[in-house]
Amino acid sequence: MNSKFDDLVRSLTPETLEELRRSVAEELGGRREQSAIQIENIHAKMSDDEREQAMREIGRVLRGEDAHA
Repeated sequence: MNSKFDDLVRSLTPETLEELRRSVAEELGGRREQSAIQIENIHAKMSDDEREQAMREIGRVLRGEDAHA
């Protein structure tokens, strides 16, 4: 699998490779936005479990990890 991907990437023109890089960056950014906790979702009436989950999610986003990893 890796060699097929490497061969594909090597066959791309610099312009196409840059377009692919931008598309992947947009897709990853969009996925992070969709799954990231929103500041308005954090409030004083949260349960301890909800606070813990929010802290884990904030840590995940700050580390740049994918929510589906």
